Amino acid sequence: MGICIDVLIVDWGRLMAAPSDDQRYEMLHDAGLSVDDDEDAWQDCSPSTGPQWFWPSPPAIGWFGKFDFGGVGFSYKDHFWVGEQWEQIRAFVKPAVRSGVDRFIDPLFWGGLEYMADREDVEGDAAHVSVVLPPAPPDHLRWPPESVSSLKFLWDSVDAELAALREPFERYVGVGFGRVKDFDAFVGLLRGWGDVIDQAQQRGWGVVGVRC
Repeated sequence: MGICIDVLIVDWGRLMAAPSDDQRYEMLHDAGLSVDDDEDAWQDCSPSTGPQWFWPSPPAIGWFGKFDFGGVGFSYKDHFWVGEQWEQIRAFVKPAVRSGVDRFIDPLFWGGLEYMADREDVEGDAAHVSVVLPPAPPDHLRWPPESVSSLKFLWDSVDAELAALREPFERYVGVGFGRVKDFDAFVGLLRGWGDVIDQAQQRGWGVVGVRC
């Protein structure tokens, strides 16, 4: 696993028109670098001041956008810690909300969440939503438009309930891990993914996560 993650929303037809995974990866890698405001800083994994979008100039305009998570989320370690924190509090969250968060974050983490397999303690509309991902090379993840649609449904159910996670987080997590030091950082990373899914869904695009 790389220590950084580039997250892009992409025109799926244009990406999949490339004849091989190697060429697709090269497209994605070049796209990510093309919009960095400071390439040297990004290669050192220095975060930006806050979450923001980078959009390409012509002729690349119109087929991708890059989301920068900012100070929390530019490193994939932050995503790992959010998963660990969620594991600490999920038993204390009402079942319908738990199902939504489980299903929203599971496909966004390399390898998924261990406790998602063969689960039966699920309730609510989110319990019936699954996100099916096609096979992907080890160096990047892919969420095609149909997966984005499912994630959008899950995000809408999760977004409305995020405030309810504060009490269990502050009671059972307390001091956070690494850069995910408090509830606001925890929720901020989730909202970053929500923004990514929203922007991709609006365009009918897919999402990719590239190790860097």
